[in-house]
Amino acid sequence: MKILLLGSLISAEQMELLNRNSKEKASVAPVNYETMLAKGLSENGAEVEALSIPAVAAYPYSIYKRINSRYEVIFNKIQVQWVPFVNVQGLKQVTIKKSVERLLKVWLKNNEGINDKVVLMYSMYPSYSEPAIRLCKKYGCHLCAVVPDLPEYMYSWKKMKGIKGLYSQKISQQMLRLQGTCDSYVLFTKPMAKKMKIDNKPYLVSEGFCDKSIFEDIPEQEKYEKKTILYGGNLSKLYGIHNLVDGFMKTNMDAELHLYGAGADASYIEACAVKDQRIKFKGRVERTELLIALKKAHLLIVNKPTDDDYSNYSFSSKILEYMISGTPILTTKVKGMPEEYYPFFFFIENETVNGIADSIFQVLQKEQNELLRMGKSAEAFALKSKNYKIMAKHIVDFLMRQIQF
Repeated sequence: MKILLLGSLISAEQMELLNRNSKEKASVAPVNYETMLAKGLSENGAEVEALSIPAVAAYPYSIYKRINSRYEVIFNKIQVQWVPFVNVQGLKQVTIKKSVERLLKVWLKNNEGINDKVVLMYSMYPSYSEPAIRLCKKYGCHLCAVVPDLPEYMYSWKKMKGIKGLYSQKISQQMLRLQGTCDSYVLFTKPMAKKMKIDNKPYLVSEGFCDKSIFEDIPEQEKYEKKTILYGGNLSKLYGIHNLVDGFMKTNMDAELHLYGAGADASYIEACAVKDQRIKFKGRVERTELLIALKKAHLLIVNKPTDDDYSNYSFSSKILEYMISGTPILTTKVKGMPEEYYPFFFFIENETVNGIADSIFQVLQKEQNELLRMGKSAEAFALKSKNYKIMAKHIVDFLMRQIQF
């Protein structure tokens, strides 16, 4: 089977370079997912190419006024072609759409005589999903969309204001209009199908995957001298960061809270770190440094509020990366999480400040052997059941069934 990945897949080195030269940093989660997806599809016998729109902040929030066309080869076999575009807000989306239309048309024409081909698209981002939907229909090519988050919430749930707010609303409306127009779907959670009103279409639930090789060059680590809780990701109140920090400050434990990442509430964390020296704000760091820290910590925490409708249709991609670190995890029980994960986590049952403080205290009071056992059991489960090659095989098999009809 021939698969064209349409999304934002580029090498980790190029992603790091783009973020280094940007004031607003793009999330690396989509690239991490697409990297494992491409690798898994290829290792399961698919012939994979990628058409990529690199995730980069628009000028002047990055130094790049234009992203030029270029080629990369990853894993020595997967060719990635960068889509050129003018990286200035307003022109960015228009030029992405034109370039995708031109390059996708070339790929579809070149492969017109091949029956077992699929365009596999990451998310419903309008600038590339609109031409993909239209052209795949015209050339009779199956189009499958990977949907990591509900299209209607991907932008609007952050409740941005001003011009950014108006723009995010427009994008959300476009994505909502397009969400039922693909031939099939790979969804991160089962409830998404009903919410998107596509439960009458072919879909596969696949919440993500993990790749043990990310820790290959990282030796086993001694735990930090002090008991350490680690949070890595978006530093925003929307992700529960205020309650997490406030909850930790309520404890009087001889422990530290390390926070990695960037976000709208980074200044709140910095202020709290001044008041409570047990809080260590690390900011955004190189990926290797974060992976080492995951192994050195005593407890990893994911604090997505469950009273937010958005969270209950999502599955945090960082969960699987955390699991293969071997460090135990304390998390909220969002409804998008399959029950098969429950035995491998400690849960925050009460998401108030006092409840979080109590959860942290209760977990860190456990014997180190019990914490180690919990972390290692989660690691074993993820590597056996959720590794990228097994999960990608499910996707390949699903796609083969669709194109054989």
